[in-house]
Amino acid sequence: MNTLHNKNLIIIAPTAPPAICGVSDYAYQMAKELRKTYDSITIGVEHEPAEAPTTDGIGVKPWRQLLGAAAGPATDVFLNYTPTSYARTGWPLGMLQALRRFRKAHPQNRLFVFFHETWNGSHDLRPVQLVQQQVIRLAMRRIGRLADGVAVVNAEQQQKLMRLLPRDNVRLNAVGSNILPSTREAGLLSERQPGNWLVFGLPHTRLWAIEAHLAVLKTAHAQGRLRRIYAVGPTDSVFARQEKELVRANLGEDVLVQLGALGPAEVSERMLNAEAALVGLNANGLKKSGTFAALAAHAVPIICEVDTQLDQPPGLAFLQPAEVLANPNLLTEPESERRRRLLHQWFWDNRSWEAIGQSLQAWLQEAA
Repeated sequence: MNTLHNKNLIIIAPTAPPAICGVSDYAYQMAKELRKTYDSITIGVEHEPAEAPTTDGIGVKPWRQLLGAAAGPATDVFLNYTPTSYARTGWPLGMLQALRRFRKAHPQNRLFVFFHETWNGSHDLRPVQLVQQQVIRLAMRRIGRLADGVAVVNAEQQQKLMRLLPRDNVRLNAVGSNILPSTREAGLLSERQPGNWLVFGLPHTRLWAIEAHLAVLKTAHAQGRLRRIYAVGPTDSVFARQEKELVRANLGEDVLVQLGALGPAEVSERMLNAEAALVGLNANGLKKSGTFAALAAHAVPIICEVDTQLDQPPGLAFLQPAEVLANPNLLTEPESERRRRLLHQWFWDNRSWEAIGQSLQAWLQEAA
């Protein structure tokens, strides 16, 4: 039974598949999940994909066109927002005006905003950057005050938005991964290749992960437990060159294999084969990282220094660097198996697209 306040939904995103964008992929996945509940769903885009949209029959139109026509039946809008997706300056004047008109067009129209990113509050920015971040902050304040519901990814962002708006009901939304195994159980059944470890993501995050775990890497390599580190992700940057030089200087010439940016199926295969993966993120980073989520979905044992009291994701499911240093055989022991199964279960219960869709549906229903 449809218990939502409205039966029509517009999901706004920067673009739509086959164009590549993490926020847009999230919007598409949510459109697929929420069409189980809404009678009509359309994706409103800032940039139409160059090729025909591959959205399983879900309509794709410019968001300006959709919001301009929202004076008919009562409609919900779910805006996926990042600071410069809808204006390079950070001040999306056209969107602000369109959202105000949307709110006035029908008394039952509702607006929900998911801020995937927020402004940079650092004082170490150049003057022009400081000005832009203040503009971004003001734009988010204006949009947030128009909304019936506001969500962010992690607790740090939540505190920022609660102070900015102000409101005490800023929600935490989970994000999933677009790199998934062919079946839920594939990561638990695949054969792991001893000595082959993985680091995955953008060059700077890979470099951070290797730097954070250099002592573990050197010890494991000296013990013969580590043979290769496979780096998956772009290699055309100064960080990728630093990554290569760091491993060469500490572990030798042939230990790091930079595979470059691979397709989802190839990345999935690497994850299914890896004996372990290195992650250099803190708790807030883990909550918004699609790369970490992909590793968990594939049941890869993850080496990461995380507070064991953390519950989302469960801190007890990670292999602490100090543990790996103290016990060279940990990766092949039952305790490592138990932990990766725990992390795998957590992902499918909390960060799969189906779980995220159910959580989002509950949010929209609570606000009805």
